[in-house]
Amino acid sequence: MKPTSPELRALLATRQFFVADLYTFALVGGGVLRYCGGDKDLTANGFSYPAGGQTGPYFDRKDNKAKFHQKVGVEVDTLTFDVLPGSATVLGEPFLQAVYDGLFDGAEVTIERAYMPTYGDTRRGLLRMFVGRVAEVDYGRSLATFTVNSHLELLNLNLPRNLYQTNCVNNLGDAACGVNLSSYVTSPAARSGCTQSVLIFTGAIDPSLGGAFNAGKCVGVTGANAGLARTVQYTGTAYTPGDTIQLLTPFPTAPAAGDSFQVFYGCDKTLGQNGCPKFNNTPRFKGFPFVPVPVTAA
Repeated sequence: MKPTSPELRALLATRQFFVADLYTFALVGGGVLRYCGGDKDLTANGFSYPAGGQTGPYFDRKDNKAKFHQKVGVEVDTLTFDVLPGSATVLGEPFLQAVYDGLFDGAEVTIERAYMPTYGDTRRGLLRMFVGRVAEVDYGRSLATFTVNSHLELLNLNLPRNLYQTNCVNNLGDAACGVNLSSYVTSPAARSGCTQSVLIFTGAIDPSLGGAFNAGKCVGVTGANAGLARTVQYTGTAYTPGDTIQLLTPFPTAPAAGDSFQVFYGCDKTLGQNGCPKFNNTPRFKGFPFVPVPVTAA
């Protein structure tokens, strides 16, 4: 049974009401997107849910309603729905381009249904229909199909949690690692000529750091990419102001001159110069560098 308010149950008993589905995407890189599958915008629980209107995107078309696959037990529930992007944009780029760039990958999706005595009156509460994470997105020239898995998929994780492997199993900055990342961050500003995946900074970076930022994190502070984070792929070994930082995945929008960022150190999870020794954190190294390779162990 899905939890409902007494007012909502009373409305459902009348069998006379308006219905609209509300979609919420919590993106992995930061930010929340909300959409309404109805004909007009809605406000519910203090949030605005814009409908497609003249621009899109359009959800839950009449000829292809969202498909639920739910069973009692621990089998992973799935949800599939189509999105017609129209001319909608996401963080400044076309909807399908955002899908191509992986903006929706791994995002948590919540679908709630609003039952209203008159369209726009959501005071009786929402009925939560599905919660899960985006597993796959298929897209073409004019359509994107989202496949969402329920959180039961987390039961598919392999156990034991920690495996015997040569590299450290901790994540930089987590409780097990213990590194305070606020001590290993710099705040440069972008120069002109930046692209979505190649950033050029001016000042605020110690030239002696070089490859210290490899596998680190670049977070937008101001500008079109504020709040978004990307992994640093390469900074070279003798970084100086004016050099470039290559990102593993691009930002949705090329930074403008003057946009500020935070760039955090990276860790290659080894006992080498770009691993634990860089952070004076060797005692917390949780890898097994002397595990024999498979052919030797055999």
